[in-house]
Amino acid sequence: MSRPLKWILAIMGIFLSAFSLYTIYISGKPVFDSYNILGWIGFAIGFFILMLLLYYLNVKVGITYTLILLLLLFLMIGLEKLNHNNTAEKENSDEIQQFDENGNIIITHPYDNLISLEWGTYNNVDLDLMLMDKKNNIFVNFSAPKYAIDENNSIWLDYDYQRQKSVATKEVISILGMEDKTFSIIAMNYNGEKLNQDAVVTISLSNGNTTTYTLPAKQFNDDTNSIHICDISMQTNDVTEVIKDFHNNIVQH
Repeated sequence: MSRPLKWILAIMGIFLSAFSLYTIYISGKPVFDSYNILGWIGFAIGFFILMLLLYYLNVKVGITYTLILLLLLFLMIGLEKLNHNNTAEKENSDEIQQFDENGNIIITHPYDNLISLEWGTYNNVDLDLMLMDKKNNIFVNFSAPKYAIDENNSIWLDYDYQRQKSVATKEVISILGMEDKTFSIIAMNYNGEKLNQDAVVTISLSNGNTTTYTLPAKQFNDDTNSIHICDISMQTNDVTEVIKDFHNNIVQH
């Protein structure tokens, strides 16, 4: 095997493995969910190529590549768990403080549009609210709770809960500006626990219009466990209903 071919294989292995890990990380699914099987196949192929380099290339170089990939893998898994726990774990007192004395959701920063997701009380289902604009590579969820272009154009995941206790809390995404964007709204059953109550998504737009969707519990309990709810044009405030299983193939309108 010629030296240039060895290095081409090294670059291919590193790129394939790293890109596969990246697609798993941004998928919004649990790391070892079956949804990420193609990502893990890509990682395995890239990792196998690097293992071959242990034989055909300098052993120290091959070991170095392998250790880097393993560190990336463990870092990705650790960041996912840390981000989700930090943004989602709430005590009862924190849950109550989500609302003011008039029952309004407390948001401490300026915003134009508000999207909320609620799914009852006393259950261990971890529903996650997500916002996506694939065209502009924007993705907001528990692992990426804020996206900002400037001080007048930002998106926040303000509230994220792993379960529902005695107070019916809401997952909340707020949007400031972003008037030239079109967003897709997705809800996902993160931990796979069975949901027995229908979920409700409420969209309150800057023009005063409010749209509410009731999402059947059974649609969160199937193999897909994610629902593409609607698309929202920030420029016109038009909401286009979708209500179908989410397979990460949303087409921008």
